[in-house]
Amino acid sequence: MSESVSLEALLERRLPSAIERDDAALRDAGTSDADIAATKNAVAALGLLAPVRPGSPLRDRLLASAKRGGKYGRFADRIGRMFDMDLAASEELVKRFEDDSAWMPFLTEGLELIPVPAGPKCDGAIATVVRFQPGTYFPSHVHAGEETMFVLDGGFREDVANGEEVWRGDEIVRGDGSDHALVALPGIPCVAAVIIYGHTDFR
Repeated sequence: MSESVSLEALLERRLPSAIERDDAALRDAGTSDADIAATKNAVAALGLLAPVRPGSPLRDRLLASAKRGGKYGRFADRIGRMFDMDLAASEELVKRFEDDSAWMPFLTEGLELIPVPAGPKCDGAIATVVRFQPGTYFPSHVHAGEETMFVLDGGFREDVANGEEVWRGDEIVRGDGSDHALVALPGIPCVAAVIIYGHTDFR
């Protein structure tokens, strides 16, 4: 295994899309696919200390998510937990994401949203799903409180030097006082579930 790959790096929490980019960088540096796979298998074995057993609620939810129809059906369970909604309500919500008439204009051209009636655990939070067209700029803003974004489609880049790219299936959390702007990546519209505990101040 290349010395550039450490166990600590593999164990740290990373975005799924970042892992794909890291794998590509390792290959470019001369690390073989076999070495990458062997190390990942060793790290994954650590997770077997607490296996997901057949019949467990977690396993059942994961299997059910994989079987749901529609473009966003597989994310219904994650959306339900994020917004404190029961599964039936979150399944109905993710169906709306495919309906263009459900989206309303927001803030700037190319940006739309669907407000979300989140559950009691999200009391006082701003809960929305946003969609921004490729190349759309989401203006610079400061968070007064914590923001979580979970990307369901497309992707965006934080508009700073060497800004982090976030893609479908990725989740980022920005803490109180964080300041950033976003640009939707080329290709397809970026769709992201957003919950903010506090408020956002635009510059």
